[in-house]
Amino acid sequence: MTLFRLIDPLWSATTSSSFPLAARVFSIGPIRRFLLAATLVFSVHLIAQQTPGKASRFSPAAQRCQTKFDFLERNASSKPMQRRSTQINAEELNAWFREGGYKLPQGVQKVVFSSQPDTIKANATVDFDAVKEGKRNLNPLLSIFSGVHDVEVTATASAQNGQGQVNIQTVSIDGVGVPRMALELFVNKYLKPKYPNVGLENDFQMPYRIDTATVGNDNALLTQK
Repeated sequence: MTLFRLIDPLWSATTSSSFPLAARVFSIGPIRRFLLAATLVFSVHLIAQQTPGKASRFSPAAQRCQTKFDFLERNASSKPMQRRSTQINAEELNAWFREGGYKLPQGVQKVVFSSQPDTIKANATVDFDAVKEGKRNLNPLLSIFSGVHDVEVTATASAQNGQGQVNIQTVSIDGVGVPRMALELFVNKYLKPKYPNVGLENDFQMPYRIDTATVGNDNALLTQK
């Protein structure tokens, strides 16, 4: 999926496509949702479900990413639509995030995506107290989700016949793996009240008539049909 609906969806995603990765692993509007940001366990998935903004000035790499998103959106509404594939690279996507192409979720201070075939990795700096918005919980399994930490999320991501899938495989905080039971408790307690469709396993309809999304080595190939 897009490096990301791909990454809008580690990120509702999120977002955002593939990484969709890629990400919506990895759009303007719905597609960027497939890109998914990375608020802990739903980095790609959050992007897949949010509508990103647009920075006024971009570097060449970030602008290439924006141009590709613009094309996907424009082509989806064209009559007839061009049946073609668009490749989004990790370098372009990371520049686009870094330069404000998408407003990261509350508590996520930065995110960097990379990918291997069918697998997205998101590295983020997360302020868990900001994510929890001051909510307290006495469950000892949730005590690890406090303060500012480096978080790494890996997820499998793909799309076939217009249906995307992003499934969280592992999450580590400062290099220490987080038990899946603790992840499920965190998602149910702090994320689902705001993002009801977010979970460790996520299925969703791809936006902009994207039929397939394939995650590769630091890239995602999106095919419209």
